[in-house]
Amino acid sequence: MEYIHQTENFQFHNSAVALGKFDGLHRGHQLIFDQLLEYKKQGYQTVVFSFDRPPVNTLKSENYHMIYSKEEKERLLAKKGMDVLIEHPFTKEFSKLSPRDFVTEVLIKKVGMKILVVGDDCGFGYKRQGNVELLKEMQKEYDFKLIVIPKLELNGGIVSSSRIRSLLREARIEEANSLLSSPFLVYGPVVQGNHMGKDILGVPTANQIPNPEKLLPPNGVYVSRITIKNQVYYGISNIGVKPTIEGKKHMGVETYILDFDKNIYHKPISVELLCFKRPEMKFESLDCLSRQMKEDAIFARDWVIEQGLI
Repeated sequence: MEYIHQTENFQFHNSAVALGKFDGLHRGHQLIFDQLLEYKKQGYQTVVFSFDRPPVNTLKSENYHMIYSKEEKERLLAKKGMDVLIEHPFTKEFSKLSPRDFVTEVLIKKVGMKILVVGDDCGFGYKRQGNVELLKEMQKEYDFKLIVIPKLELNGGIVSSSRIRSLLREARIEEANSLLSSPFLVYGPVVQGNHMGKDILGVPTANQIPNPEKLLPPNGVYVSRITIKNQVYYGISNIGVKPTIEGKKHMGVETYILDFDKNIYHKPISVELLCFKRPEMKFESLDCLSRQMKEDAIFARDWVIEQGLI
């Protein structure tokens, strides 16, 4: 998949375009991507058009954390079969572009849009004044096809990024995953940790430092599924600052991978969170921590077996 970012200079032709923020890439978004894949079979180039930052971060100087980092979103969209991801720079100047000019000057002239797929609540252009009604008018004038996807209802409510974010903040991982098109994950390289896992605690672990712009669930221990070079493993992951261990504190993800003891320093791994086990806590000693980590690992193995995953 081609990834366009940090530039406004690009040119595509004969494109089927999905327009939106796509924070979370949930099941409602998947309905939009499914439409694009149908047009891909007809020879159209599939383009996901989004922005390089949440608009509120520019317009209101807010610090809005995303469910997936840019790298995670890129990888997930590539797996879905998209041809191009455009993360257009969202500047104050760009935010003043009228809805009509955004469609004609960007989507039609630069993205080569022939098909446009949007959610029924889409808003775009200056102060989000553009909407589905405007697009319906413009499709006749500019000869593109508009497809509007209604909101998806699942598990008693509308599937939305805000709903998923609320579930993640409450550590309701299984409920959040039921709305996402794939389980919530942290992707990134394995970094050097405290070198205590295998030698001192008897539990070798892999450490990751999540992107600071990424939304994380509460500090705690989670059953996880780990992918390393297309090989799938299961384990237990701690999100937090390791309060029992002395030294410099930073937010991290530490994962004990069941039945795995290879050197994967600096190699990228994907850690999907599947089930919340317990909050992060400070233990009286490293021995107590070691015992608890081993108990958590037993819980993880039993949970995975009960779910029929292994």
